[in-house]
Amino acid sequence: MAKEEDGYEKVADRQDLQEGGLLKVESGGKSIMLTMIGGKVYAIDSVCSHEGGPLEEGSLNGYEIECPWHGSKFDVRTGEVKSPPADSPQSVYEVKVGNNDILVRKKSKSEQQERGQQQQQQMKGQENRAEVPRGSKRTSAVYQLKLLEKQRVESTDVMSFKFSKQEEQQEEGVINKATNSNRPLDYTAGQFAFFDIGGVNNDPKGPIRHFTISSSPTENYIMITTRIRDSPYKQRLSSLQEGVEVKARGPEGKFVLHEDLFKPAIFLSGGIGVTPFRSMIKYATDRQLPLKIVMFDSNRDQPNILFKSEFDECLNKNKNLKMIYTITSEEEQTSSSRSWKGERGTINKTMLTKYLTTSELNNSIFYICGPPGMLKAIHSLLQDELHIPRERIKTEEFTGY
Repeated sequence: MAKEEDGYEKVADRQDLQEGGLLKVESGGKSIMLTMIGGKVYAIDSVCSHEGGPLEEGSLNGYEIECPWHGSKFDVRTGEVKSPPADSPQSVYEVKVGNNDILVRKKSKSEQQERGQQQQQQMKGQENRAEVPRGSKRTSAVYQLKLLEKQRVESTDVMSFKFSKQEEQQEEGVINKATNSNRPLDYTAGQFAFFDIGGVNNDPKGPIRHFTISSSPTENYIMITTRIRDSPYKQRLSSLQEGVEVKARGPEGKFVLHEDLFKPAIFLSGGIGVTPFRSMIKYATDRQLPLKIVMFDSNRDQPNILFKSEFDECLNKNKNLKMIYTITSEEEQTSSSRSWKGERGTINKTMLTKYLTTSELNNSIFYICGPPGMLKAIHSLLQDELHIPRERIKTEEFTGY
């Protein structure tokens, strides 16, 4: 059993941590990263507040830890964000080193809620700064969105939520709904936004989450699509009633279509990572962009091909679109799975070279979106086996929180 002393819990032995080293430990159900700088030990949440990246696998420069996924940087002494894309601080912990023990002070219930309150205050501050000069493009403003509809994808744990594109109004910089001179949430296909749905308590990650906007800017609603987990935030989200209003801040993100439409786009999707591609494909189809798109959509089984009917509809309208579906489950085949005509197995070199021409391999922009393991494997495949240069690869991770 872990040694406890005055609210502190032993998490490691002194010899486990060297100067400048990074060590992941567990305390009170939380993942914490330890590091030693100048002989002093610091403790900070190991899960990056941006996309859940593992900070213990990052790089330390002075007192700044850099996340290995998107390059967010945090001060290990205070948890302060030193470099985006993260905009929420990390929790830090008091540390004692005695004899051969490294001990971390566990947070009380009220302290666990403090981060969530800080996030809410931060979002409120964004509301009060939402006004921008007339004629300027509005970025990272706060909007009130009304829930129009929620849908569960049959035989999965995935739900979609459709919100109205409710107009902003400025009342001393705060949103209200009285004026006719304001605009709905304006975003680019593939971007994400932060959602404060209210009523979230005791969630270790706080009361706000960010989601890719899976709808296209050409549609008259804002949609997010996510897997429903046991976290307080996800359970609250799944229980929202139609008509309720939530706050959204955004848009954010650079995982968007490239500007040179003569270069084909190759989409490589895994599971829920399909959401930005749904937005991009719908947008390219509605706008009839002269952009060739080849999408490889990998899922565990047929029910988890989340937008197949919509993609198939786009195929009928968009001569520049090609879809390749693959399922990875190795479970005993049912009559339904035996009728499957698509590919099987994970996306690999054989599959890519089967459907992509040499010209497409040499000239396309590759987009990868999915869970961290899939993203790492595909990135390695493209660079090491197909020799695609880094500048032609764009990535976005999904951590399934």
